[in-house]
Amino acid sequence: MASFSPAVTFMLQYTEPTARYVDYMNRDEAVQLTNELELENRMQGMELLAESEITKIRKDVPELQLNFEDYIGYMNRSYATGKQTEEVTAIFTQDANHLQRSKVSELKEKLNQAYQNGSLLWQGVISFDNQFLAQEGLYDLATGQVDQQAIKAVVREALPKMIAREGLSDSAFWWANIHLNTDNIHVHFGLSEVESNREQIFYRPRGRMEYKGNFSQKTIDRLKSEVFHGLLHENTRSNIIRKEQVLVNLKSQLLDQVFRDNQVRTATEKNFLEQAYNHLPLSKKWRYGSNARDFAVSKFFIDRYIDSYLKHGGKELYQEFLDETRQFLQVYQNVYSADENKSYEKLRQIDGNFVRSEELSKGYQLEKLLAAREFELRERLANKILATFRQEAPRIQEQWVQSNLSTFSQKNQERILKQYPAARIVRTAKDWEKLGYQLKAGEQALQIIKPVYATYDKYGNGLREVSFVEEAVYDIGQMEENIAQKQLGLKDLSVFSRDELKALVDAAKKKPAPSPKEVQELGIFRYALKLSSLEERRGQLLTQQKLLSQVEALDTDKPFVIFKQQQLQEELKLVNLQLIPNYKLSPEDRTLKERLSAKFQDSVTLSIDKAEAGVIQLPIRRLREEMDYAQGLKDEGILLLLQGKSISKKEYLNDLQTHISIFQLKNRIQVRNRKIEAGSDNRELKIENAKAFQELKNLYASLSVNRDQDNQLSAVVSKRMEAQKVFKKENLLQSKGKAQFNPQFLNTLSRSLNSAQRANRRALMERERGDDQERYEQDQERYEQEQEDKEQLL
Repeated sequence: MASFSPAVTFMLQYTEPTARYVDYMNRDEAVQLTNELELENRMQGMELLAESEITKIRKDVPELQLNFEDYIGYMNRSYATGKQTEEVTAIFTQDANHLQRSKVSELKEKLNQAYQNGSLLWQGVISFDNQFLAQEGLYDLATGQVDQQAIKAVVREALPKMIAREGLSDSAFWWANIHLNTDNIHVHFGLSEVESNREQIFYRPRGRMEYKGNFSQKTIDRLKSEVFHGLLHENTRSNIIRKEQVLVNLKSQLLDQVFRDNQVRTATEKNFLEQAYNHLPLSKKWRYGSNARDFAVSKFFIDRYIDSYLKHGGKELYQEFLDETRQFLQVYQNVYSADENKSYEKLRQIDGNFVRSEELSKGYQLEKLLAAREFELRERLANKILATFRQEAPRIQEQWVQSNLSTFSQKNQERILKQYPAARIVRTAKDWEKLGYQLKAGEQALQIIKPVYATYDKYGNGLREVSFVEEAVYDIGQMEENIAQKQLGLKDLSVFSRDELKALVDAAKKKPAPSPKEVQELGIFRYALKLSSLEERRGQLLTQQKLLSQVEALDTDKPFVIFKQQQLQEELKLVNLQLIPNYKLSPEDRTLKERLSAKFQDSVTLSIDKAEAGVIQLPIRRLREEMDYAQGLKDEGILLLLQGKSISKKEYLNDLQTHISIFQLKNRIQVRNRKIEAGSDNRELKIENAKAFQELKNLYASLSVNRDQDNQLSAVVSKRMEAQKVFKKENLLQSKGKAQFNPQFLNTLSRSLNSAQRANRRALMERERGDDQERYEQDQERYEQEQEDKEQLL
């Protein structure tokens, strides 16, 4: 199979050593002493070999397929021709460019000693792409001349490093040849140890202990890297060094600016840093790479701060870093790897026994490499922040916060400024405490006049009689931060997406032995997650309402459409009530909220302990009513609008029935649990419940929502919600209302889903017209047959 040839490939195998291998490598047809140009040097490589490359190397170097004990017969063969001399050979070693023939016998003797001592012989092939060598000035395509001196110098520098990485003994020795008689120039080398330091492992096929032969993939990759960089032309190398220096400078600037008072732009970023500090585990060395359970919350907030920093304060530097990194990595695009998704045979050889496996080449994964460098940058930024935390707690002045004096009456403004002329932000002591502030020593309260009403409505508006009382307030200049006591409120947490809140809850749950403050925080995190999920559900309901209002329903489908419109209106009312704390609801609203909650109870989230007969009755009645209306549905495009994905009527009905079955099954498990608690025959009941739990698992899996994640409705709503969260992060203290899903936001989704719905409807109408035509033809045929029968009777 044809395959792209990377600039450098490397193949390595091992066996027991013999001296015969020296002669075979030194054969005249493979090497030429006179073909050595003195040119520049330097180069690298990665990636496994493609099948075609393995085949080609084995063809070019046939001794790879032989049992090395057979090489003894080659030792006495003469390869001396005009291209070699009686005195020197083409073999090169650490100390010689051309090994003297008198020295070859010493090399053979070393191999014999290694063989006697049970050491291993490693046989390697480093193959080069000729076009690459030509590009770097090491090969003349016209004359075929090769700068062997440069290649030898690079190999001579790389092999000792490989030997050191693998921990071979001081008695390790190597020799090599440059082979020129093939399509691709390559270096063929041998490596062994007179006495081995290698670890011994038990080799099952031969039932004995043997020295470990495999080199680590890291060692192999490093060798290719060093060879590649060693062969680069001076201009290429200078360009790479320049790019590397640019990247170093950009990273240094990003690190230098990641945590400065003037770099923190908003109250949101201030919160991130303070909470990261507050949740650090005590008496531990802080390291971003740690996965310790008590570090999870701090890590979450550090990540959020870095997200914001790279998007705002460090945006320009970060974008330049990404661009430069991509350009730098593209230098190696065609260097290390074979083509992507090309089949190749992964091959190892041990004493002539080949172990093969079919693999797909990964190619050069630019995006993966880029992501790895991004992560490395984030890790360094995070550790820089943690290093700053070791020196002191973050103390960031809120210079961006606007004065709130205008929210007070004119008289109160005058009172405040008379008592404290520098006043800028004024709050009560309780409000300051919530924000993590405490009163400085010696500061006096500022007095204002506050109206007090006899009663208030659910929106906080004063009703009936009013009286005026003095209230103590304080300016920010009178306060000092106590960030250890600072907790994030719902408004602070509202900047997070549902997925981020879920990650925060999961991180907080990991904390071992949480303090009362941390337990309280976890409750706030969970409530914020609940509100975020409700807001997203609200967005989906509003979207479904709009889409359903645009349906031109067939007469047969109108009852179902009307039913769903009423159902959506009720569920939307429920979600709006759930978004308001109970204490703010009137008795009537609380009663309505309870009734609607029972009606729209979800079968999957309902806990078994609560699945009593009275609880499941109302939602089952709702599901059965929906099934009755859906039975007569002809236009399945309506289901597309409701579900946000293609779903057949049969699947829709199956889902409704599955929800009913889940309710009923949970109720049966709950009843058996009660009997077990009452002391009934536990064994039989537990066996029945075990079967029921498996059935419950199967029912969950059968729901279409778990089989298909391509839901346009959820995707668009989630995207809109995320956009609003991003907007809130820009300035947490700005006043913002609830998420609004206006018609403009829905246009794209409407067009997409309505187009598909109209296509379904056209197909349905065509089918109905076809059915009408068929019925007409059948009636006409029946009429003609009746007429014919009458005529026969007459």
